[in-house]
Amino acid sequence: MIYFWRFLSLFSLLNLINIVAVDGGAGMEIVWVGLIIISSILSFKKPFNYLFSHKWVKRLFWTGLSCFLVIESIIIFEGIGFNAPSHSDYLIVLGARVRGETPSLVLKERLNVAYDYLMQNPNTKAILTGGQGIGEDISEAESMKRYLEEKGITPNRLLLEDQATDTVENLTYSFKMIDSSITHPKVIVVTSRFHILRSKMIANELDWKVDGIGSGTLPFLVPTYYLRECFAVIAEFIF
Repeated sequence: MIYFWRFLSLFSLLNLINIVAVDGGAGMEIVWVGLIIISSILSFKKPFNYLFSHKWVKRLFWTGLSCFLVIESIIIFEGIGFNAPSHSDYLIVLGARVRGETPSLVLKERLNVAYDYLMQNPNTKAILTGGQGIGEDISEAESMKRYLEEKGITPNRLLLEDQATDTVENLTYSFKMIDSSITHPKVIVVTSRFHILRSKMIANELDWKVDGIGSGTLPFLVPTYYLRECFAVIAEFIF
């Protein structure tokens, strides 16, 4: 068990270095720092033996670890996805960070997935959702629009929602843009694989049933985003 904590300490340090190097921490820096401190302390026999000599600590640890593994399994399963239904009425492409006017790598992954679907389904429209945040010269929606237009998607197929600041607003505002004359519209949410589960949960709370198409994540950022998403899913479930 001591070796587990030593591994976790090193693993956390490497992930902290990764997110600092690429400025892609998504607010997770403090979490990795906390894990480094805790796992470093528990890497020594004396504090480890003292703490885990208490039965309630052992139970809490194994219960927490079990819950974490179950939630992560569901997140991964939902993100893998199956064949998305063709000929959907709308894609809702969730925004991500824009650097100046350029989509980040995470956002480009989502846009490439959306582009492939739009090319295969010429009657589908895309709602591009995301406002303008700190360090962004234009809204995420506008950046996405420019990217897809450059790849050949015609402007009349692209609808902009440029006010949202989080996933709840992304979906709330986007659903309002869907043509009310369409009976039971088919809607697909395009986002990163780790984000599919929570997006579906939020859509369900808004009385919408959606399918999801997940895009990939840079391998060295996978631990950070999936760990963060576990906390986000728990918070979504509770609140």
